Amino acid sequence: MTALPANVGFTPPPSDTAKATRRRAGIELFATVALAISLAIAATAVSMGMASAHAPLMQILYRT
Repeated sequence: MTALPANVGFTPPPSDTAKATRRRAGIELFATVALAISLAIAATAVSMGMASAHAPLMQILYRT
């Protein structure tokens, strides 16, 4: 019988694990920063929308 290599199937050939780990860490860092920025933008948009929704009510309540 023929001996099969250790990586049979659709697994990619082993590569430099340090390089792969560094790349993965960079992608995770980028995703975390992008998520934080988008959360800040969303919170700003929601607070501006709430402020503009309450503006006519405040003008009626505090007429001078």
